Amino acid sequence: MRFQTICNGIVLTGLLLLAGCGDEQTAKTSLFEHDHEVAEHWPDDFADAAVKLRQRLDVSTDETADAKQAESEIADIVSWVPEIAADTDLPEQDWIPLDNAAESLMANLRSSGNELTDANRKQTVAFCELIEEAIAKLSAPIPSPQGASL
Repeated sequence: MRFQTICNGIVLTGLLLLAGCGDEQTAKTSLFEHDHEVAEHWPDDFADAAVKLRQRLDVSTDETADAKQAESEIADIVSWVPEIAADTDLPEQDWIPLDNAAESLMANLRSSGNELTDANRKQTVAFCELIEEAIAKLSAPIPSPQGASL
């Protein structure tokens, strides 16, 4: 009898503790929401990735702290582009060259310590053009089969 009373007391204490752990103000609606910070330079969408890359290319031409920050952000954005592109309706056949270009550019940036050498700068511009070509494919109308009637 005494053992049962002690067990009931432990269970009741445990339930009270669990009930007291919740707080409406800190309730998470998503695991990502409170556990991850999103970088300020994270692109809004696929098209914004090319815009942000070009903006940082313009800033990175001098030897200032802003230029070094821009070079670092270029490396970040390039590494994010395949993930951002994968969240679009871009077909795999168009995504693969984009992913390969990002991997190649990332390898070159890593080997130079994210410094934008002339070759890296040219490759980044070409990467922006590849992004823009992929975006054009996303917004292009889908051709209907010949002879098909609506």
